[in-house]
Amino acid sequence: MIEQLRYHTVDELQQLSLAELQALWELVPTDRQRAYRAAYDREVRNAGAIGSDALERQVAAELLRRYAESALVPVGSRWARTPARVQDAARENEIPDLVEDGSTAAGGKPSPKVIMALALLALIFVIFLLARLLGDGSRSGEAEVTAEASHTPTPEVSPTPTPLALEAQDDVITGGDSARAVAYPVNLQVVLPDGNAPPRVWVVQRRVVRAAEWNYDPNPDIASFVNGMSVRPVIGIPWSEENAAWFNAMQEGAIFNLTMNTGAILRYEFAAKSEVRRSDTRIFRQVGPGLVLLLIGETDDDGLPTATRTLITATYPPDQELSRGGELVGLSLNVQEGQVGDSLSLGDEVAIVLRNVQTVTDTPDLPAGQQVLVFDFDVHAGADGLDTSLWRMEVYDAGGQVYLSNASALDPAGYGALPLDIPAFAVIPASVGYLVPADFPGGRLVITDGSGQAVSFRLTLSAPELAVQYDGIDVRLVSVTTIEGQITTRLRIYNGQSTTVHFTPDDIWLSLGYAPDPPGPRNPAEGMPPFDLLPEQAVNLTLVWYWVDEPYAALQAGSTRFAIQLTRQR
Repeated sequence: MIEQLRYHTVDELQQLSLAELQALWELVPTDRQRAYRAAYDREVRNAGAIGSDALERQVAAELLRRYAESALVPVGSRWARTPARVQDAARENEIPDLVEDGSTAAGGKPSPKVIMALALLALIFVIFLLARLLGDGSRSGEAEVTAEASHTPTPEVSPTPTPLALEAQDDVITGGDSARAVAYPVNLQVVLPDGNAPPRVWVVQRRVVRAAEWNYDPNPDIASFVNGMSVRPVIGIPWSEENAAWFNAMQEGAIFNLTMNTGAILRYEFAAKSEVRRSDTRIFRQVGPGLVLLLIGETDDDGLPTATRTLITATYPPDQELSRGGELVGLSLNVQEGQVGDSLSLGDEVAIVLRNVQTVTDTPDLPAGQQVLVFDFDVHAGADGLDTSLWRMEVYDAGGQVYLSNASALDPAGYGALPLDIPAFAVIPASVGYLVPADFPGGRLVITDGSGQAVSFRLTLSAPELAVQYDGIDVRLVSVTTIEGQITTRLRIYNGQSTTVHFTPDDIWLSLGYAPDPPGPRNPAEGMPPFDLLPEQAVNLTLVWYWVDEPYAALQAGSTRFAIQLTRQR
């Protein structure tokens, strides 16, 4: 009955009553209805809108906007852009017959004509659902739908959050692959060399490539990190006109800041740009530190994937690292070093005095496992005044991790942020704050002025006293079982002390390796909620860990450590 359908514009569909939309929807084949329902439910689930009609209305309105602006429609498990010539044919009601087995062309590629027909059916489905969610199939629903789509450009829950709505990035990140990893990127920022355009930001999801299929989110604001690529991260950016323009603008001097889930920020510098074939797997080689960006999802005039992709490679500058002695490796700047209380010269006429360093752990909304690190300092300007717009203030820990300043960390500070312009001979007190791990041991505050001058203040934080004493805690490893991709451990922990013991995910960890009793890296029990174990109380824990066939493991709970030898089940 597909031949009875004709092309309807969005405005025409919004004018129809709910009963008329229901009649159109009944013309859609049953398997198509199920496919669209699955695609829609997937978007609602990824947006965290399950169970809320208000949030689901925002998702439906956003899908409608996606169709109106980019002609994106669901085809199988991905979203495809309908070619312009096919859209023109649809407006002339040249709708092809859609047979049940005709959803793909030769080679498994979706036919443009089929995409066109699917687009018409998907549009009917979204309008129909939106009308039902609004609860009114009359013409008065048109104004409500328009208001949802145009007056909320950054809804609280959206399948396509923009860079201006990064406060919702946690839900986006967790919508990616759920496999655990010690460290992985969650945010990518690109700064062009000319400095005229504001930085471009993408939220990063983890994704696993299976059977040569890169299952990424088509949202142009969500990048996809290939899970496991830690030495030379490979990140895919979905194709859009804006993203393609950014790839064209990336050239010598571009800076890439990759924020990790640990809070550290890794900085990369542009190296090269090229076109690579889709089948080229050399880009995944982990041969040395660096960064790989791919523009993925581009299609040709027929709506099929292009044969090549744009590739950007970036290098990891060694000046981010610290040597064992704490010196900055490879730093070409003229660096003066000091500690709290010292006055260091930045250039000929500028002096910086570090007055105080403090840590704060009781601020509101502080992320778990983090603390605020605040520096109070004085800046003495010279006779010509001072422009601080090019200054960089970064904290390096002993392992070379870089932390950038955080405006929200200034709440407990004694002074405000450093002003951009300082008058001649003025002495300005200022503060700068950072979010660092709770066990941050110390490092250096490095301040550079952009002209080849830098100062470095050393700091050492006293190690926090351990709040948990494990004497009298009995831990038994009940069983260890494996299936492909995961290890399941069962523990029984008994508190024989006279005081309550508090356990957090960091108190129980697993390390995997290729030699007996591997020391690390340590994978904490991320999914385990913290709990209190009362005196004379026992608890049974079942924990599931990510596994890639390493033959050895070490499991530690409190101060008890177990060495494990693993065999893969056949």
